[in-house]
Amino acid sequence: MLALAFPEMVAGLAQVPDLAPKPGLSPEQVVQYQVNALQHNDEPHADGGIERTFRFASPSNKSFTGPLEHFVSILKSPAYLPMINNLASSVTESQIEGDLATVAIRITPAEGPQQTYLFVLSKQHDGDFDNCWMTDSVVPMQEGESLSDEATTI
Repeated sequence: MLALAFPEMVAGLAQVPDLAPKPGLSPEQVVQYQVNALQHNDEPHADGGIERTFRFASPSNKSFTGPLEHFVSILKSPAYLPMINNLASSVTESQIEGDLATVAIRITPAEGPQQTYLFVLSKQHDGDFDNCWMTDSVVPMQEGESLSDEATTI
């Protein structure tokens, strides 16, 4: 439903390869940008979408998943491969509580069944990314799970 609220912005984000975290972006916009970047993964060069996605990984996420080469291998693993060159995506649920946000997004992969991923984001409070929403983690959700399920609540 949220993707329908700002389709022009979402479509426009795929055209902005140099977008970086900034305070004006909502958690939903950050997630849509990352997923759209992965949809166009090999633009403007091989794994360019993964590089753009990595820009929105929070400092704590990067300390776990970085450097970029390791992040690439994680995204190309079977659990996350449906996001690479996906055909379509839509936000299915979103919650913001203070400086924490969760966004569930359904991916239509190039091959295989649809998959929903839970993005956990936090608003940063220091450095170059002060007041920016950045992704702390992404986990595949089980079919039928929702943000209100205890298993996915933070």
